[in-house]
Amino acid sequence: MRSTNGSAAAATEPSHETGTTMSESDGRSSRDRNLYRHLYRNPTWELCDIASLAGYSVAEVEESCLRLSRMGLLTPSANVPCGYATVDPDAALARLLTHEEQQLTVHLQQMSGIREAISSLVQDFPDLRSDRREQVEIETLTTTSMVNAFLKDAGSTVRTRMRAMHPGGPPPESLVYDMLLRDNELAARGIKVDGLYQRRTAESSYMATYLADAARPGREIRTSESLPLRMILFDDNLAVLPTDPQDSGRGAVAIHGETLVKSLHAVYNAFWYSSAPLGWEVEQSGLGAPALDSQELLVVRMLAAGVKDDAIARRLGVSSRTLSRLVSALLEKLGARTRFQAALRVGELGLLSEPMERHRAVLHVYPTWPVGPGGREEAGR
Repeated sequence: MRSTNGSAAAATEPSHETGTTMSESDGRSSRDRNLYRHLYRNPTWELCDIASLAGYSVAEVEESCLRLSRMGLLTPSANVPCGYATVDPDAALARLLTHEEQQLTVHLQQMSGIREAISSLVQDFPDLRSDRREQVEIETLTTTSMVNAFLKDAGSTVRTRMRAMHPGGPPPESLVYDMLLRDNELAARGIKVDGLYQRRTAESSYMATYLADAARPGREIRTSESLPLRMILFDDNLAVLPTDPQDSGRGAVAIHGETLVKSLHAVYNAFWYSSAPLGWEVEQSGLGAPALDSQELLVVRMLAAGVKDDAIARRLGVSSRTLSRLVSALLEKLGARTRFQAALRVGELGLLSEPMERHRAVLHVYPTWPVGPGGREEAGR
């Protein structure tokens, strides 16, 4: 039975708001507000009575009740006919804010725990990262004098070998005497020295005097038509490269670190194996040497150096089967049946890393940082 509380007012109250431009969400909010007012004013009515009065279907009324319940404005109750008891809006808002504050407190506590965990990890991260990274130090040498002073010190402390790549033309003649003295110092200490020069270096008149000197143990010079940049390598852990390959006057960088320097040795080797031993062209004349192309010559030198087949194949960019065919063709060209016979043959022909004794010559290879006028590389460097 309906209560008489506010029945006249309820009869004259509009059932719900309408409008052709109202969105579906606004329509639901309007419906929720109307139903909340009806339920608040008529707590003893059935839901079907509320639906009839408001002009909604029972399904729409139940849907609105669920939304109002989630907002805290209705609470399920078996003591009222409609199944829901209304909650004062101020009380509902207070409860909602209290609940949200509690949730926020929990969230802030979780965030604080995450922050502490990350802070702890960050403190330990440098140690963890150092386990995976090798320390590489780069030292900047801003002037030519600084570079030469550094090279002098490095030459004094080198332990086993030094390798130098010198692009362009010969160094200034004024530096040659000092370089020769330093060459002798390295030789006296038993340091193995390799030098790569552009071929036109040997054409200089004042450099030609060095070519008459007999080769010394632990020394080897090769020449190439073109080299990319000046590079000096000390042992396996120090490299000196120009800051600007086109202008040595801008200084250099010294790279300390075994991993990176090993990679630079690989770059050096790529030019080393494809270059010619100093005086090689002289030896070939009159010796009846077979005509070998650049790839065959590279294979000969790597085989003589003890490089394994798989490494040679990678260097050439070919398969192991293709390399086997290349080696077979090379043996045939050299008139050899085995690799041992081929090694003897290429030694006789002067195709190995060291030319024949009577033709070998020495070119100074102690490092320096020669520059032309204004600090730039000599023409053609």
